[in-house]
Amino acid sequence: MISKKDLKNYEFKTIENYFDYIVESEINGQYRQLKELINKLSPKQKRLCFLYLSNESFNNVKNIKEFLIYNE
Repeated sequence: MISKKDLKNYEFKTIENYFDYIVESEINGQYRQLKELINKLSPKQKRLCFLYLSNESFNNVKNIKEFLIYNE
C-alpha cells in the first residue's frame, strides 16, 4: 500500500502523481520498475489506478491495465 509518507518520499502530492509515474515507467520501457510500482499498490489503489487510466486520455497503457487486473 502506498501511504501518504510514501508519496512524500517520492515528492508527489497525490496518488494520481504516483499513477502518472507508473505510466512514465511503461513509456520509458522500465518494466521492472513498472511491476515494482504496481506491486506496492493495495488492491483498492490498483482499482483506483485502473479507473484513473480509464478516465484519462492515456495511450498505450494496455500493459499497465492488464498487470493491474491479473495481479490483484
